[in-house]
Amino acid sequence: MGIVSWNTASLLERCLAALPSALAWLDAEVVVVDNASPDASAEVAAAHHEVRVVRNPSNVGYARAMNQALAGGGAEVLIALNPDTLPPPGSLATLVERLLVDPAVGLVAPALVDLDGTPQWSARRFPSLAVAAAACLLPNRCHRGRIGRRLGLELADQPSVPTDVDWTIGAVHVIRAAALVGRTPYDERWFMYVEDTELCWWLAQRGWRRRYEADVAVPHVGNASGATAWGDDYIGRCHDATYDWYERERGRGRVRALAVLHALRVASRAGVGTLARRPPDHLAAMRRELPHHLRTVLHGAPPPAGPPT
Repeated sequence: MGIVSWNTASLLERCLAALPSALAWLDAEVVVVDNASPDASAEVAAAHHEVRVVRNPSNVGYARAMNQALAGGGAEVLIALNPDTLPPPGSLATLVERLLVDPAVGLVAPALVDLDGTPQWSARRFPSLAVAAAACLLPNRCHRGRIGRRLGLELADQPSVPTDVDWTIGAVHVIRAAALVGRTPYDERWFMYVEDTELCWWLAQRGWRRRYEADVAVPHVGNASGATAWGDDYIGRCHDATYDWYERERGRGRVRALAVLHALRVASRAGVGTLARRPPDHLAAMRRELPHHLRTVLHGAPPPAGPPT
């Protein structure tokens, strides 16, 4: 099991304290890789004597650090866990059982919820022009209805029963090691973001199913390190990384078309919000997001971004 920490000491402490009951019967090696945190993350991890701590001299990014954490153990199952999760008793053991019972499944993930139990948008469809067009052109009532659920739109309800999905947020990934056929779990091209999409896409291209275990809920703060590093601009960095991946897989013409649809969606939401005299949050979101979409429309996907400065 791997956990990557960067400046999340209090959350990491809570996560590590929850692990023994969450793992239940599993015999797991827990490795925390600390990416040169300026806080006491490494010391928090070291205080748990059953945890192996790797201290990187610099921040090498999430994917590379998680690959370090999951390397070399020879385990049948790999668990990638974010430090801002609070896995309930038996949850991780249940996910491993679900993975092992079906040899066609390459990855399972739980439902992610806020600390108050509100579902998070964690089971998603792969980015596509069809999904982006629906998000842009359909009214919100359709987003919440059957079409929205089918396309995995943000306002739609998450699946209520265990089901196959395109991809899931990587806060908790339980991965069949044999499905990787020797590759590292996460692509190190990106410092942070989109590595979870890429892994699920790679598994899908090779016929491995990805399962969303809706009846296993794991509380998750969400983007704790990213928000600390980049503030509200983490959304733009996520868009940029996704565009870079999408251009690599689908080509420059399609990524530009995707960015056009996203730009129209952001602009239309801002316009509707203005007409409805809603609070100015929608305008602030437009100012944060729209430049990333327009830059991709004009120039194609940006190159991968590095660590926070």
